[in-house]
Amino acid sequence: MMARFSLWMVLLLCLIIGPAAQAQSTQVSAALIDDAVLVTSSFTGAKVTVFGSVRAGSVGRTDIVVAVRGPDRPAWIAQRKRTAGLWIGKDQISFAAAPTFFGVASARPLEQIAPSDTLSLYGLRPKGQLDIAKASADSPLAETLIDAFVAQRQREKLYVDNPNGVKLLKGGLFRADIQMPDRTPPGLYTAKVMVFRNGRPAQSTLTTLVVTKVGAERALFEFARDHAVLHGLAGVLLALIAGLSAAGIVRRFAPG
Repeated sequence: MMARFSLWMVLLLCLIIGPAAQAQSTQVSAALIDDAVLVTSSFTGAKVTVFGSVRAGSVGRTDIVVAVRGPDRPAWIAQRKRTAGLWIGKDQISFAAAPTFFGVASARPLEQIAPSDTLSLYGLRPKGQLDIAKASADSPLAETLIDAFVAQRQREKLYVDNPNGVKLLKGGLFRADIQMPDRTPPGLYTAKVMVFRNGRPAQSTLTTLVVTKVGAERALFEFARDHAVLHGLAGVLLALIAGLSAAGIVRRFAPG
């Protein structure tokens, strides 16, 4: 309710102060429809929606880019090689930090909005979000494995780029939608709105949202986090019970 109230306040404020802005200045205001995503047992993903308003000069083209970034986690990726008939991960690199989710929405492809180096400098490319570990930085396979890591996250829909995700509305208003998958991890997320004028960043604003587990999922998540050893032993015990039960069923129905 508070998120919806703040959204209307932002839009009302934009309509009041917008005409008073100077002709060539750029101003942007934005707010999330919902500032929290609740993950339950039936969670199939969520859509993050940002509404906002932009006031800019009449000369040149204005583009809006929205980037949603999840919390950082250490990560790694390995290149598998066939050894003695088995696929074994030998060459690998590690990341000191990598966003668990990274989604970008725009009204047209990013390559048409700004030069590649500008996009990387302002963190609108997933590769620019990765902090490779020092021990892996000098690996001859670093670039290849970084590309493979990004491609893997893209297949999992954890790194997304939607060139049709921003809809420009009347009166300088806009709407941006970014889809999160069902495996979206919990944590604190940021939503950054950037305004580009003629290929250059002109203004930006930042807000946050929370993805949190609720119900049984939250209880299980907190137990696994706070009691890792007990959680591991419980998993082993359940696997042992399942194995013994399966063996008993096989013996019962086995012929002879």
